[in-house]
Amino acid sequence: MSKLYMFSTTHCSKCPEVKKALSEKDIEVTYVDPEETPELAMRYLVMSVPTILDNRDHAEDKYIGQEQCLAFVNTL
Repeated sequence: MSKLYMFSTTHCSKCPEVKKALSEKDIEVTYVDPEETPELAMRYLVMSVPTILDNRDHAEDKYIGQEQCLAFVNTL
């Protein structure tokens, strides 16, 4: 199933700003803690947070770090 995922942890200091920006958009997002769901993080090769994975439209675009994630969110 095509989705928009945001990988974040509870102790990430950069994630809350990205989450806030996403929450202001009218778009469905699945939030994933890679420490709680390592199999999904491994599947998409997520090595750091925040990371947004956009696999809608049959692509797997990945945005890593606060700057890239916020720039992507601004395009939604």
